[in-house]
Amino acid sequence: MLRILHTRGMEFPRRTQGATLIVSLLFVMLILAVIMAVTAQVTLSTRRSSADQQRILAARYAAESGVAQVQARLRSMKALLDQSSIPASVGNSVVDARIRDLCGVPVLPPATPAGTPVCTFPATGLSGSAAQVGLFDLAVGSADFARQGFQNTSAADRERYWMSMFSGTAQQEYTGTDDGSTYRTAFGLVPTELRRYPEAYRLTFTVPSLTAQGSTPLAVQRVRARATTDGSDVTWSLWIGRPSFAKYALFTNHHFKSADAEGNGERINFTPLTLFSGPVHTNQHFLFNGNGSSQPVFWGPVTSAGCPDRSIGQVAMPDGTAAEGCTAAAQPGAYFDSSAQLFVGSATMTDSPDAPVSGTSAPQFRNTVRWDSDFVPLPSNNHNQNQAAREGGLYLTGDVAELRLYREVQGGAERQRITYVQAGKTVDLSYGADGQLWMLSGGTWVAASRDASGQFTTTGPQASFNGVISVEGGGIGNLNGGPDAEQPVPAGASIASFAGVTVAASGDVNVTSSLKYTTPPCSGENTATAPAPCDNLGAKNILGVYSSAGNVDLISPHGCEGDPGSCPSLPDNPEIDAVLMASQGAVQVRGYNQGPPLGRVKLLGGVIENYYGAFGQFNNAGTTHGYSRNVVYDQRTADGIAPPSFPTQQDWQITLSRAQPAGTAPDPDDGRGIRLQGDTVAVGEGGS
Repeated sequence: MLRILHTRGMEFPRRTQGATLIVSLLFVMLILAVIMAVTAQVTLSTRRSSADQQRILAARYAAESGVAQVQARLRSMKALLDQSSIPASVGNSVVDARIRDLCGVPVLPPATPAGTPVCTFPATGLSGSAAQVGLFDLAVGSADFARQGFQNTSAADRERYWMSMFSGTAQQEYTGTDDGSTYRTAFGLVPTELRRYPEAYRLTFTVPSLTAQGSTPLAVQRVRARATTDGSDVTWSLWIGRPSFAKYALFTNHHFKSADAEGNGERINFTPLTLFSGPVHTNQHFLFNGNGSSQPVFWGPVTSAGCPDRSIGQVAMPDGTAAEGCTAAAQPGAYFDSSAQLFVGSATMTDSPDAPVSGTSAPQFRNTVRWDSDFVPLPSNNHNQNQAAREGGLYLTGDVAELRLYREVQGGAERQRITYVQAGKTVDLSYGADGQLWMLSGGTWVAASRDASGQFTTTGPQASFNGVISVEGGGIGNLNGGPDAEQPVPAGASIASFAGVTVAASGDVNVTSSLKYTTPPCSGENTATAPAPCDNLGAKNILGVYSSAGNVDLISPHGCEGDPGSCPSLPDNPEIDAVLMASQGAVQVRGYNQGPPLGRVKLLGGVIENYYGAFGQFNNAGTTHGYSRNVVYDQRTADGIAPPSFPTQQDWQITLSRAQPAGTAPDPDDGRGIRLQGDTVAVGEGGS
């Protein structure tokens, strides 16, 4: 019998199917396990990396704390030196003795204008006896340290401070801890040499770079802070002496136009037109007025002594003598708003004493400001200038009708001409870069000799000229820049490129023309965004004009006694390159309140005066009479460069300044002290 079989295809047993499913599940689980393991490893690595980064950052921050501590010490040194003062009652012999201790020498060499070397210092700095820093202790006392927040201000503490600051390569170590991190660094300024100048000393030192190390339990970072952007050391100096008044862009004893104005409370107002690029000081108070973005701008240090109105007079000195000072308690602060004249004490200034705002007035201080500065008395005579003129300059008595200063080329050589007219007699003098003096006699230049009284003759050995012209018992009726004074330089230059000249008189000095340098150190003018550039700081020509008992009057054509322009007078937009000083009067424009506006006086230098002299009158539309003014500060005077025998302050000071190569512009933050700057480099290791 035939059987028919039906075929359905091949079928796997159920046991085989189950095994395949299990293998597939195991494979998926294996893949998941691998993924989870990888994920866990990545998460662990990420956590470990994050922890490493935190440790590295903590070490980096610790290292930066070390740099910050050294920078704070440098700032404190600048603040202490700004307050330094050795009273005039301390004799020169005491200061000289401290200098001998500093250098460790038994005798000081004679002073010279170029600076006589007194000593050089070992690279390890001031690491000897405490006597080495006695000069600093003389100038900066315990109260000054306390004012800067120091807790320990004993003599021994102060000595350790100065020795650590100037520790040279021996260096002072600085350490600290914070939240498990530690830092360690070492730093010391490196003194190099000390030189002696007439009435001053200069201590030079270098500022090295530093490396600070920060550490956590598992990371180390090192931060290098550089004194310059290229990592090289930079040279600074301490000028120890009686500072010249030439260092100011503006100095006022009374911050009023006159005694009558002070009695009536008519204050001088600093407006948005005020743009000063150098130090500004008053022994009284400033008045600021601004509105919105239009504010007075100060690019240099600003200081005021806070003597109240009508309180400047004679005060008793410790040695029993009397001198000019403040007869009432000082009131640190300033006035704001020309209409309200609101006085705000420095302790209540908002946002801060460094950036005060009152109403719409918010003066812009691009440098430092101090409201409790020392009272600085002005000199009352020109005795020092008379002596210097008798010894090596031009000494005259009685009124001088005219004095002409101008550059001239004679036989291909540059010379400084000096011509004066007195009692109807004209005398022509000249000298060159060698300082040898010549006199014009019968149309021929002959060697000039100086007799015992300081007068010139054509017999005897040829005299040299020190640049000082002083008039005792009289004034100068017509100080001008010669026949070409209004021409461009060099033809119109008043002061030859090599010359330094001081013109002093006990009476009024009338300036009747532009007075210009052959090689001006600065150019342009100040703006609200930048001070005028000073790119030629190696220039040697400099002029000072000083009246000890009268005014320095800039004669406007409308200041003539007769018709306008009937006397020697200034042109429109004159240029005066000089430091002008009137210690008992004012530097002012005669005829400031008459006639139409005459443009602007461009002054390259500074103004030092007993009262703030007027140059013109103004309203909201601008100048209505006289001149406006554009004062460009001669940056050279910040480093001690001054006209010869120009008046100096009574008290000794220690002034910090950066030594700059000739012809280079100053640090834009000049006046803020030593700063560690440039690139900050971090290296180190970290991780587990």
